[in-house]
Amino acid sequence: MVARGEPVGGEAVRLLRQCAELCELNVRALQKESRLARRTASLCFELGNRVARTAWLDAEDPDSYALARDALQLARACRPLLFAC
Repeated sequence: MVARGEPVGGEAVRLLRQCAELCELNVRALQKESRLARRTASLCFELGNRVARTAWLDAEDPDSYALARDALQLARACRPLLFAC
């Protein structure tokens, strides 16, 4: 959306930004073998699902379905981390 010069706003984008920040935190926790890595992975999983749901329900934006798909992939990637830490 940014590359096309479109305004970036809305609930799905806000959640996606939070998700990206949380993923960055999760990566750092995993790299440091932090005991909190399981919690951050859990939050990534939850937030990825929330982004997917919000994007799926955003029928006005044609890119919302692709965002929902990508967010679900993110959530699925975080799920194994919940049990590995």
